[in-house]
Amino acid sequence: LELNFAVNVAATYTLTELVMPLLEKAAPDARVITVASGGMYTEPLNTNLQYSESEFDGTKQYARNKRVQVALTEWWAEKYSNKGVGFYSMHPGWADTPGVSKSLPVLSEKLSGNLRSNEEGADTVVWLGLQPKEKLVPGTFYFDRAEAQKHLKFAGTAASHEKIGSIVDSIRSICNLPANP
Repeated sequence: LELNFAVNVAATYTLTELVMPLLEKAAPDARVITVASGGMYTEPLNTNLQYSESEFDGTKQYARNKRVQVALTEWWAEKYSNKGVGFYSMHPGWADTPGVSKSLPVLSEKLSGNLRSNEEGADTVVWLGLQPKEKLVPGTFYFDRAEAQKHLKFAGTAASHEKIGSIVDSIRSICNLPANP
């Protein structure tokens, strides 16, 4: 498996599915918070989950995988709506990390001094973990402690979330998991 896909999609999906019985036991306080990225705004959901080596673009693959995470969060929120587990995704903002400076050097340079610290980037994920679930909307994407759009106008990403069922089937196949019940 390509490393970015393995970490951001295959592992996220597999771990979440495997711990669901434990999360159900921890209900109603259990929640899954997926740390996505604003990079997902640039990519629609794509059923081709892994690039071939000849066409690989790490930044694009990362954005695609983050789009999958946001769509999976919606899917889980609907699939497990009666299990007492909250599912949320969030964007930490553009933080001053080695990954940002390496993969987006122009952005990193232009925003030098204005990027978030790791602590600032972690704020919303911690907030989501501590908020009473009644104040949160399952399947929602959050940014700066507030609901945020999952799609930008004219980016061509909105209808792509309809593909999540076939993408889940592909993830299960790639990870050698049994067919989705």
